[in-house]
Amino acid sequence: MTETDVSASHFRVHFKEIANSVARGGHRFTVARHGLEIVAVVSLEDLEFLRKHKRGTAPVKEAEPEPQPEMITLVNPDLMPIELLEEAYALSAGSTDPAVLNWRGKALLSFKWRTRRYPRKDLGGPSG
Repeated sequence: MTETDVSASHFRVHFKEIANSVARGGHRFTVARHGLEIVAVVSLEDLEFLRKHKRGTAPVKEAEPEPQPEMITLVNPDLMPIELLEEAYALSAGSTDPAVLNWRGKALLSFKWRTRRYPRKDLGGPSG
């Protein structure tokens, strides 16, 4: 198996040819930048060998996606049932998102207009 040293500039220009040569199994390449070797290009077979025989490292696992919080869409407060409006208003208390703050302002007015009272303070209603 042939091992060839190439510059980073040469690697960038000739990536396709280098990758094809490595894939065919006949070559390994080391890439240097400013005289320092920075990366090696090896076949998948060589990589598998390295993974099996390298000590002190765990096998590479695919990262599990982090669970995402459940997303809700806040619709026009005037179209929501009053119970759902009050619940959504309470759940959105403390948000700093401008869209949510805008919705909360509309929800407060809608709630006040429809019930002639403000949402309860323990549900994020106004303190005054």
